[in-house]
Amino acid sequence: MNSALSKIAILIPVLAAMAGLEIAQSRPELFWPILGAILGLTLIFSLYLGGFLKQKKIVNLGYLILPFFYIASAISIFILAQKSYVAHLFILGVGAILALALYNINVLAKYHFEKNKEVILKSAEDKRKRVALTINQALVLLTIFFSVANLFGLIYLLSFPVWQALIIATLIIFLATYQFFNEIFDQTLTYLYGLITALALGQIFWSLTFWPTNYIANAVIIVSSLYVILGIFNHYGHNTLTSRLIKIYFCLGGLTILAVLLSNQWTPR
Repeated sequence: MNSALSKIAILIPVLAAMAGLEIAQSRPELFWPILGAILGLTLIFSLYLGGFLKQKKIVNLGYLILPFFYIASAISIFILAQKSYVAHLFILGVGAILALALYNINVLAKYHFEKNKEVILKSAEDKRKRVALTINQALVLLTIFFSVANLFGLIYLLSFPVWQALIIATLIIFLATYQFFNEIFDQTLTYLYGLITALALGQIFWSLTFWPTNYIANAVIIVSSLYVILGIFNHYGHNTLTSRLIKIYFCLGGLTILAVLLSNQWTPR
């Protein structure tokens, strides 16, 4: 894949997203057309960066998941950034992370293609792939955070039906974790572990709708739980899982959730 074209393919949707959100801030009536244009450009260039246009393989469509859901959920959060200086900083952050997400799927698609060709990676390249997988995990967590925070916000602020939000949350979690697990396991295990993760977190999502916590706290609890699950599955897939690592993940996840619950302002439903 041409390096110069890849850089251009990354820059176009990023610049379009940043410029579009700046325009939408001063011209709110243009928000929906701008949103459609940003999502469309993100999908089109993700097809190229993810290797689908070159290889024409269905599996490469998985690389559309993170950029699409990330930018869609981030723009939804953008609506809450009412102060202008906060909005400007948020737009810069959205653009930077979208660039990272697009670059990362380009790297992962390259290694996925080489794996299928049975190319043995050099140690330096193998280290680069491990970094890409770590970034991928962080992007999954951030995307899920924005997505479930939006859904909890819709439930609490606009009385959005809980059962509909639950279905949407479970579907987004399944798709995002599918993209993550697909880099580690074969197709059968990818679907299985993705389904297990989505159903488990869907149950937590539903339970949190009854708790007197705000939507940000709920999103942090979901993401903390997902962090534990992804970390354990990641080490399991690379044959590095130990009982000590499991204890560390559960302690980190548990302490994060405890800190959120203790610092959250409880609001009776």
